[in-house]
This record gives sequence, C-alpha cells and structure tokens, in this order.
Amino acid sequence: MAWCFLILLLSQIPPTDLQAARQAVASQEYERAVQLLDEFLESDSNHIEGHYLRGIALRERGRSPTLKNRLQRLLARSAADFEFVVAQDSAYQDVLFQYAILKRYKEDLEGAITLGEAQLKHQPDLDYVLPRLLSFYWRYVVTTAPEKARLWLRSQSGPLAPLFVGRAYERQGMYDTAEAIYTEDEDTAETPLLLAQARLSFARMRPEIGTETIEEAISSIDAKVDALVFFEEIKTIASPAEVAAFERIEELEEYRKFFRVFWTSRDPMPAAAYNARMAEHYRRLRIAEQSFLFNGFRSWFRSAFTHDETYFPVTYQLSSDFNDRGIIFMRHGEPDDYTVGEANSWLYNDSLLVFHFAPTCMGQVCGVTEHFVPSPVGPTFEPALVGLDALDAERKSADYLVHGLSTDRHQWSSDIRHWEVPYVVGAFRGLDGRTLVEIYYEVPLHETARVRGPDSVVVETGFAIHTDDWERINYARKQSQYGRGEKPFVDRFQVDLSTDRFNFSLHARVLDGVHLRAYRFDYLVPRYTDSGLQLSDMLLADSIAVLPDAVERDEVILHVNPSGQFERSVAPFVYFEIYNLTREPDGQTRYRIAYTLTPADAGQEEAITLQTSEQRSTDTSPLSYVAIDLGEASDGSYTIEVEVEDLVTGMAVRTGRALHLK
Repeated sequence: MAWCFLILLLSQIPPTDLQAARQAVASQEYERAVQLLDEFLESDSNHIEGHYLRGIALRERGRSPTLKNRLQRLLARSAADFEFVVAQDSAYQDVLFQYAILKRYKEDLEGAITLGEAQLKHQPDLDYVLPRLLSFYWRYVVTTAPEKARLWLRSQSGPLAPLFVGRAYERQGMYDTAEAIYTEDEDTAETPLLLAQARLSFARMRPEIGTETIEEAISSIDAKVDALVFFEEIKTIASPAEVAAFERIEELEEYRKFFRVFWTSRDPMPAAAYNARMAEHYRRLRIAEQSFLFNGFRSWFRSAFTHDETYFPVTYQLSSDFNDRGIIFMRHGEPDDYTVGEANSWLYNDSLLVFHFAPTCMGQVCGVTEHFVPSPVGPTFEPALVGLDALDAERKSADYLVHGLSTDRHQWSSDIRHWEVPYVVGAFRGLDGRTLVEIYYEVPLHETARVRGPDSVVVETGFAIHTDDWERINYARKQSQYGRGEKPFVDRFQVDLSTDRFNFSLHARVLDGVHLRAYRFDYLVPRYTDSGLQLSDMLLADSIAVLPDAVERDEVILHVNPSGQFERSVAPFVYFEIYNLTREPDGQTRYRIAYTLTPADAGQEEAITLQTSEQRSTDTSPLSYVAIDLGEASDGSYTIEVEVEDLVTGMAVRTGRALHLK
C-alpha cells in the first residue's frame, strides 16, 4: 500500500520543466518561459496547462517586438494556444480573460469585451476581471465612432453595455440622454455606475454633485473588486508610495480610508463644497481621452529610453492607456511654457520640471507617437534647466521623470485671478486645557472692481482642519454679499484644539467670479498648560476696543491687521497674553515688558528699543495691549519682539511678529 501511495504522489508532482515554466511566467521571464514550454509541449502536445502558460508567455513577448510581422507571429501563436485550451475546457482557470487580453493587444476590442464578459459570467469571484473588462469597454467607446459604438453595445447582453452606451452619448455632449441611461440602469454594479455618474456631473460643470457622488462611491466599497475598480479611476496620478500602500490593504475600511485620504490630501480648498482637484482630474481625463490615447506597446524598438524601466517608477506602466505627453498632462496639467521644433519640451515653473518628447527615428523614418527623450532637440530652455551637455541632460531628464511620475499638482483655470488674501494665525490659552487658535484674514474686495459684472459679489471663505493622516477635525464656511469694489474686510475663524500638528486650509473666492485664493499649511498647536512663565502669540492690530476692566479674551475686540503692513505715522497696537506670573507675598505680580524692533535685512541698522515698562497686577495671567510708536523707524520689513520678565522669579520669555512699515 505504501508503495502504491508513493507512485500516486509522484504522479501528482508537476514535471520539472513545467514547474520552471510556471516560475518564469510568474517572474515575467517570458522568453525563457516560451523556450521551456516549447520543449515541454514537444513531448506532451495535449497538455492543457502547457498551452495555457505558453499562450500567456507568447502574448507578453509580443509586447516587445522588433518588427511588426514578428509581433503578429507571436500573437498568432498565442491565440492558437488559447484556442486549444478553450476547445478542451473553456472553464479552465481564467483562460477566457487571458484570451481577452490578447484580443485587446490585437486591437479587437469587441472580441476582448465578449471574452471578458464570458469570463465574468463563469467566474464572478475573480476580482481582477471586472476592472480590466471596464477598461476594454472604455477603450472601445473612446476609439470608436459614437453611433457605431452604441449600435454594437446595444446588441450585447452583458450588464455593463448600457453603461457605456451612456458614455458614448456623453462623448457627444448629449448629457441629458446619458444621465437618463445612468438613472435607469439597475443592473450595473454600484461602483462603476456611481463613477460614471460622477464623471458626467464633472463634465456638466456640477462639481458639487460630482464630489458627493465620488464620496458615495467610496462609502459604498463593500468588496475588493470595488476598490480595484475605483483605483482604475485614480491610477494615472497615484504616487509610487500610494500604489504600494494600496497593494498592502487587506480590510475594506482601509480601502475607504485610502481613497478619502487620496482626494482630501490633494484638495486645495477642503472647506469648499466640492473637491477642486477632483474636478480638475476629470477635466484632464476628458482632454486626454481626446488627444493623448496610446494604442501601442512601449518597447526599445519604439524608444530605447522609455523601454529602460530603470528610469521610471511603477506609475509609468500604470498610465499605459496614454502616450507620454498624456501621462504628464494627467499629473501636472498644461505646461507653463513649451517649445515646438524637432521635439516638444514642456516646462512647469512651480515645480521646475522639464520633459522632452520626440518620435523615435530609424534612419530617415520617424514614428508618429512622441515618447520621452533624454535630451532636447531644437529650441529649448536655459541650460541650467535642461543640462549643460548630453550627459547632464540625460541625468536631469531621469531626475525630472522620477519626480514627475511620482507627483501631481492642481492647476486652476487660466481665467482665475489669484488675489492677495493675507492671513495671520494666533494661539492663546483656551478652554479645558486646549489651545484657542485664531486665523485672521483680509479679503481685498476693491480688486473686484476691475472685473465687469453685477453691482454686488458673493464672497465665500472657508477654513478646514485635518489631522496628519487627513481625518477632518473641523471646518467652517461663510458666504456674504458685498458691493463690488468695497474696501477690504477682515474676518476670522476660531477653534479650540489639542496640542498636535494639523493640516490647515484657508480659502476666499468670489462665487460665480474669477477671484480666488487658497492656502494649505502645516501648523503645530502650542501648549499653554505647562507651569512656568509663558507667552501667547502676538497679534498686530489697527485698533483695539476694550470693555471696562477687561480681564478675559472676549472682552478685548481686536481689529487685527493680517498683512502686518502699517504706515509709519500710525502707531500699531500690539496684543498678547502672559501666563503663570508668580505672586509676591502681597498677592500681586511684578513684571517688566520690553519692545524691540529688528530689521529683517541684516544690512540695515541695529535693533531699535521701542519702550520698556514695569507693571504690577493682581492677575497671574494678564492681557497686554498697547499702541507702539514706530515713527522713528525707516520704511522696510521688521520683526517686532516683546520680552516679558517675571521680576519675582527672574524668568523671561519672548514672542514676536513680522511687520512692514511704509
């Protein structure tokens, strides 16, 4: 019996060369896999797994052709292997899906869709099939005349076909018809349908609805396949770190958190009713579908530079639906400057990135598609940016590509006017051991007079707070109507926070107008619960109104000047709070306050001592506010600093604020 069991066990062990072929396919060593499988199938020509594996290996070898006829031969052999497997057992593993990928490579998208739908019907639990099948449909719609696409899609029985009938109408601008199809569609999976509805809302310039629909799609993720479908929407702008983080996720709630953080961390004004970066992403997607589609394979035959994977992060292959210009466009938008010649060069000023694109040439014959090239050809930018010589240019190009393919940026519409909205943040002792944080900002309404329009404007201001991992703590949004061209107004947001580091965002914009300013910055909230002498932040104000015998923060009304700019003839008010003075035996505190003015330019005169005074109080944490005469100082930028010394203990602390005299 033992001997019979051993014979049975050995018969179940895969042949060594087949096992080696499996490993070669898994490690993407396709040429070696083909060699091993050719030898194996010579001795066992009917082995179904051998044909299955060789079909995959031949197909992927076909992605790196040296000549077009070689590509066709490889793909034809691959098709023969898949046909053999399907004839033997159409339910074998995922052979229909693998065959569908081959059809996509051969640009037979109708065949790819048909096979993909069959695979999904046979094995709906294969979570990687639906995202790829959706990409087949998408490519079919964006590469086929809308009337022809709709005619063929209506002949299909799969649940996804109606969704893409809507997409075909959408591409023609027939938004009402597309919306009606999406509204009536009850068979399509929830995530693809919600994403289609969101894209339509952004196309119709309804960013609030688009944002809400994306958020609904994130909340609706209840299976891994939903997350994979969603990732297809954002893969063209994901960073390598985000790709790796996504691949490590195991729990559904982590998927939901991943996508929320993905979009929130990119939003330039998180307190607004819509995600501006999300709206910009879908705007770029519509343009890229029209102008930057890529149907071929990235091989050394087409471009030795882009075939060398050592130059590029993993995100390059994730964007294979678009050509190289499209990949950069999706991440960074329209270039700030460009050159046109034998090659195109794109420049992005804020991030100092330069990319060169040119077709691959063999002798006198050049291709049609432009690829990344390491050196500019023809007119370009200054050598410091593009390289002093060919070697330096290639080194810089490699650096630009790694950075450019690992990052993305928001881009406002070209008609937006970025008005100056100065702001200042101040921190004070708050309630229940927390810190009161105030952010004052000035909205320059007078600038709206330069643009024609109604006599009044509606200004929206917003402030949002997120943790380091982009969980929203608080936000506020205000809308007020003003006369066009009125004087600037100052307002504030207040919040009590624990001591921690937060992401702050502030925006001010004219609704239905062109004026906008958005800020995002990190802020470490100071702690005022420690013992010993402490000072709050300093605020500079044009004026201060104080209730009689004021001892509480709310009893002092500050007309803060967020810009910190003052005329020398006007004495600015300085406000700050002192904490934890020590009482003398008579119950009073005794302390000295000294003000100095230090030029920002080290080449100017030395620090100016403004005034010094000794004071007594019955309060261990008094408020301090005083007008400071700066008439003797010359025009320029300074830091005004206050030092408080506890004359009982000898302890001293300082705080300051920048200001500009004119």
